[in-house]
Amino acid sequence: MSTHELGEPTPRFALEACADELQRRCQAVARLQGGSTYYQEELRIFRDFAREKDLHLRSTPPELSRIPDEEGNEHQVWFDSASHSYIKATWPDFFGMRVVHRHDEDPKASPVAYLERWRLHNELFGDRVEFLGVWEPDDRMRLLIRQPAITGVPATLEQIDVFFTANGWLRFTIGGEIAYFDPERNVVISDTHRGNIILMDDGLLAPIDLRVEPVSGSLLDTVLKLCHHHSA
Repeated sequence: MSTHELGEPTPRFALEACADELQRRCQAVARLQGGSTYYQEELRIFRDFAREKDLHLRSTPPELSRIPDEEGNEHQVWFDSASHSYIKATWPDFFGMRVVHRHDEDPKASPVAYLERWRLHNELFGDRVEFLGVWEPDDRMRLLIRQPAITGVPATLEQIDVFFTANGWLRFTIGGEIAYFDPERNVVISDTHRGNIILMDDGLLAPIDLRVEPVSGSLLDTVLKLCHHHSA
């Protein structure tokens, strides 16, 4: 199986196409077993897909050969001055957290959920995140994305709340954290702290790293109850 290096001309994989195909495969498995897919199943589906589509990088990308510029709960981050963008690598074998989850479900996001998160991030907020592939140093899987850099300052909590509620999002609380629900798209978001939403020079707000998740079935019912409880 051939693999890629980040410096080669073909390291960017179509994020939307990958996310859509992974969702299709998960839905097919869910229909067969009469329920929803779980973390380990989605991990297997993603590994099979990554092998089939040759998404693995051959070696450490040159941009990642130095100490990260930033580190967060979900990513290590490197600034690429040549493209005025950030390269983000998930921590080994960790792909973020879910916004909501069933009681019998792992709260960690699968790599399938991670790519769906960024597909929705692009769709909802006009971002231009690119998927760079799968990097496996020490046989542990990390997913790499590239995100355009945004110039500005952290928005205030009041500005963040107005940004969402004025655009039809419903506020609720889960796990002691503020989250928002879009009743038109049945999408929830969380991790809306000041460091993740930038007030740009033109006065507009730009979300840069939110947890974004579609909800349906029992999870949708749970979110609707939480929204009703918050507004009561």
